[in-house]
Amino acid sequence: MKISSTFEQGIYVVVILALEKEHRPVKSSTMSALLQVSDSYLKKILRKLSRSGLIISSASRNGGYVLSRQADEISLKDIFTALGEGEMVFTQSDYTQRLFPGQAHAKEGEQKIRKTIEDGIGDFCSRLDTLKIADLLLDGAWQNGALVWEDRLSGDPADEQK
Repeated sequence: MKISSTFEQGIYVVVILALEKEHRPVKSSTMSALLQVSDSYLKKILRKLSRSGLIISSASRNGGYVLSRQADEISLKDIFTALGEGEMVFTQSDYTQRLFPGQAHAKEGEQKIRKTIEDGIGDFCSRLDTLKIADLLLDGAWQNGALVWEDRLSGDPADEQK
């Protein structure tokens, strides 16, 4: 199983929004500069996070993106699912019938494979649900935000994470 970099970038988008001082909106261009990814690519991630209800988009001069919930209410599973990464599905072929036509024990083996993989996917998603974004951040840093990301981009030394 390979998990795309989109998932990691989605996590950091949520971290950025959680840490923005007073939870002001953050522009996609600011986030793309911080993450050093193209703005058009990042907007695809933002659209998915927005469609899922994890973030809210405000299209205005002072607009940008904000979290729709507190950081302690957003898990890695929420992000994984919002980005479509949670659509892990095992599609079984007809190899069993090709190799062992009409043999019941082979069909039982095929069912064991499917169940084991589906259970593993469920366990993986359950485990992702145990880690909240707030668990990744310093206590007190996310409640009202601790950073002004625009200042971080401009190199303002006064902007240090607490």
